[in-house]
Amino acid sequence: MSISLQDSLQKTASLFRLGKEANASVELRLCLDTIDKNCPELVLNTAFQQILPSMLQAQEQHDWLSLADYLEYELIELV
Repeated sequence: MSISLQDSLQKTASLFRLGKEANASVELRLCLDTIDKNCPELVLNTAFQQILPSMLQAQEQHDWLSLADYLEYELIELV
C-alpha cells in the first residue's frame, strides 16, 4: 500500500509540530523528491515557486511551526 503525497506532507508537518525535526527533515526531503519526480506541473506552478523559498527559510531558521503550516495548509492545497 502506497502512501499519498498529501498523507506524506501531513505526516511531515506532524513530525515538525512534535519537535522531531530530524525525522521530519528526512520526510521533507522525500516529499520534495517525490514532487520533483512525479509532479512536474507543480514544480512549474508559480504558487509553489513562491512557497518553496519560504519553507526552506523556515527550515534554515529552525521555525518548525511555520514550516509545518506551509506543509499542512499551503502545499497540500496545491497538491
